[in-house]
Amino acid sequence: MNIIVLVVIFLLMLFLRSTLLAPFVNPGFSPTVAVGFILIFAFLVGKKITRLNLPQITGFILAGIFCGPYVMKFLSAGDVVSLQLLDGLALSLIALTAGGEMRLAQLKRDSRAITSILLCQTVIIIAGFVAFGFLGRPIFPFFSETTLAQGFALSLMLGTLATATSPSTTIAVITESNAKGKYTDLILSTAVVKDFLVICLFAFTLSVARAMTFPGQDFDALFLVSILVEVGISVLLGAGIGGGIILYLKFINRETGIFILGVAFFTYQISHSLGYHPLLICLVAGFLVENFSSRGDSLIQAIEKVSVPVYVVFFAISGASLDLDALSRTWVLALVFVVLRAALKFSGTYLGAKLANEEKGVQKQSWKGFISQAGVALGMAVIIEETFPEWGGEFKALVLAIIAINQIIGPVLLQRLLVKVNEAGKKLNGRRPQ
Repeated sequence: MNIIVLVVIFLLMLFLRSTLLAPFVNPGFSPTVAVGFILIFAFLVGKKITRLNLPQITGFILAGIFCGPYVMKFLSAGDVVSLQLLDGLALSLIALTAGGEMRLAQLKRDSRAITSILLCQTVIIIAGFVAFGFLGRPIFPFFSETTLAQGFALSLMLGTLATATSPSTTIAVITESNAKGKYTDLILSTAVVKDFLVICLFAFTLSVARAMTFPGQDFDALFLVSILVEVGISVLLGAGIGGGIILYLKFINRETGIFILGVAFFTYQISHSLGYHPLLICLVAGFLVENFSSRGDSLIQAIEKVSVPVYVVFFAISGASLDLDALSRTWVLALVFVVLRAALKFSGTYLGAKLANEEKGVQKQSWKGFISQAGVALGMAVIIEETFPEWGGEFKALVLAIIAINQIIGPVLLQRLLVKVNEAGKKLNGRRPQ
């Protein structure tokens, strides 16, 4: 029955996009109309794709690519930009969920493994990309056309971006899979902590790259200080919002879904416009509710009630925003970097888990949970494009192609891992988490 509805929705989208309505009062295929159809279309594709043992969000992303400006053109590039207003709402809900899933006891238990994996991944990935940048200079025009200093800066930036993992995608796959257990806790905690560290690391490497690339440019220590100040204020704001959520859930506790939606949207829009870190704010808020009150379960339940349509639109728009033109221009080099990044992720995760005395399975398998890339890496690529105009545009195109590939294969690898280690829920392998 779903396939019939899917076909009907697709035909209606074609009809509204066609010129058949031109003689009449044609409302056009506005973003508002488009998002309604794409919401249904992406949801049905996500449901269908689970029959192939793939995560729903892969279906949402593929539906977005199909409906986007590079394939069927149901959405134009301008439509995609205007609809990204919903990104803030989805990212805030995802960050609140991440904070609500992080428990102090769990973090203390896994602190050694988290620290070891983060350190080993970061060092090995950045060193690997810098080495590749020098070795690949004679082969790839992307590197050979730069000076030695520019090549080092470029490789350093690529390595920093390669360390990033998408916590939003990680949380979405874990939530959809109803997963619980050692692998789930370790991957989620590491991905969330890494997102914070990558932001700070990026500020440092950006200053180093600027000092090396521009003659007479000194290392910008004040830039690092400003980043730390922003982080500190974001943490304080998160604590304040978390306290407000606790009070609401304790003394009012009515229409909690609407309340959480309002808090998430308000937090993202205000903090983003003021230059703070909305994901960190919501992460701290969720963490505070979970660990310093008895309302953690109420928060997660409220988010679950309202999150599904928001997530469908978010990942569909994420798919529509993937730059297939950039992918077509740089796909060979992008694929090389995807493979290189995966190999370095495996090496760093394996070494980090081994040094932390984790079991063999964690050492060999958990790297699959760190492949997805999205918002943070893309945001850093935009900053690099503005900072290094000589090669920043080409750099951004390459990064967009890498993100496109990783965002498609990452959720699949993570879900397959959760199923393989028996941590996924009943919907996937017939076993409820303990």
